[in-house]
Amino acid sequence: MLRGKLNPGGAFKLTLENEVQAIADYENKTLADFYETQGAVLVDAFLAANLIGGTPSSRPEDLEVDPRNGTVYIAYTDHIPGSDGYPDSRIFQTAKLSSAVNAQQSSGGIYKIMEDSAGGAGQSFRWDRLIQGGEAGAENGGGFANVDNLLIDEKGGIWGVTDMSTSQHNGFKTGAQPSEREIDHSVTGTSDSLVGVFGNNWVMYIPTEGPDAGEVIPFAYGPMRCEITGPTMVGNTLIAAVQHPGEDMPLTGSQQPLQRNITMLSLEGQPFVQQRSLSLGSNWPSNIGYPLPNGSRDAGGPPRSAVIGIRPKQGSAQV
Repeated sequence: MLRGKLNPGGAFKLTLENEVQAIADYENKTLADFYETQGAVLVDAFLAANLIGGTPSSRPEDLEVDPRNGTVYIAYTDHIPGSDGYPDSRIFQTAKLSSAVNAQQSSGGIYKIMEDSAGGAGQSFRWDRLIQGGEAGAENGGGFANVDNLLIDEKGGIWGVTDMSTSQHNGFKTGAQPSEREIDHSVTGTSDSLVGVFGNNWVMYIPTEGPDAGEVIPFAYGPMRCEITGPTMVGNTLIAAVQHPGEDMPLTGSQQPLQRNITMLSLEGQPFVQQRSLSLGSNWPSNIGYPLPNGSRDAGGPPRSAVIGIRPKQGSAQV
């Protein structure tokens, strides 16, 4: 709900006492009745969308347009309700609804919008879910969680990077002595701890044509406690940023590895136990050594964010 035209923008508190009159005041109106400028609409985009009946969605972190046909792809990092709203549960999987171990998980997904006219001037569109997040063995699961940024290459293939919370990686919390998060596939309701089965954040590729269309193909795996973001293609090189490796963790030089058994789903939807041994934090990229003025390399420095390029080896196929 929004204020009137003399002071466009901003919210007011809806109460039981003013509800009847407030709703009547907003019926059969357009945004022009409440905003004097387009800029005010853009500043108040979230409230303005609610005013005109926009569909409440679930953390849309990025959208990209396929230059070949104008299809819009949207990355929804997760569908879990938060303090700023509740996604439309008729569209988005907002919780794990069944105690069945392979029930659908609320781990985000990639959706697409196809306009019904060319050139972006249409006033109607169709939408579809391209692929749902969650373990590959879960119902409708694509084999990833918390997709964040997208890239559409010249062939229409989709590159995605994930942003699972670093406090969930591998089912461990952060800190000097991180405790384990319980990975229980029979839980219902909020099931975000299940993202721990995916380990670290990573890069995926999803072809949209050919025999493998719609398949999630793992491409690159990030260091401990990082987020990978901003994928960009320059020629045959994939550029991406590795943010905050080792976040909220001590340096790993003399630390003992973390050990745990973690329950995950097979491709057939059956739980099995995997043993994991992994670093507490990260010294990336000093594990390959920072160059020093004397020509040697420092392999024990602190973790640093960095921009990296990934390209095919000499003589191999194009990315």
